[in-house]
Amino acid sequence: MKRIAFLAATALSLSGCTSFKSFSAFEPATPADYTGPTANVADQVVAVSPQQLHVFEMTQVDGRRLASSSVATTRAGQGSGMTVAPVALTNELPLGPARVRLQAATQYASPVLGMSHPHCRTVGEVDFTPAEGRRYAVAGRIAADACEVWIEDLASKQAVTEKISGPGTQP
Repeated sequence: MKRIAFLAATALSLSGCTSFKSFSAFEPATPADYTGPTANVADQVVAVSPQQLHVFEMTQVDGRRLASSSVATTRAGQGSGMTVAPVALTNELPLGPARVRLQAATQYASPVLGMSHPHCRTVGEVDFTPAEGRRYAVAGRIAADACEVWIEDLASKQAVTEKISGPGTQP
């Protein structure tokens, strides 16, 4: 029953993102009046199979709602049957302290697949201060014991934010 409630809530939240608010409701990670240097932060979308993805993404910066890799992936896969095509977005952040919302989630080609397969969704906010000239990625781990997400420096592969952790994929 918990799985059905989770899937219903996920479907409603995704449908709200795609029908109630358009991409124009999203804001850039860098405010329009900012003219200084930026740092690149890339979402990661990992194909587990032709029907399943692990999505690690940044969905907000300082309260500004960003375009979402999970929604972009859903839109890109409309009409493609039982396969899912990953779409990973990137953002340019101004240098300096920021509060960012991160998400780790499993995503399936069809809601029916999600009803009978393991899933996770973990969301939380972390403090992040990008440095000039650095590139970052939203990273994570989805496993039976935990669902985690954080930002890491691409060159060193070291976490630069705290990890957001949630329950794993075991039913």
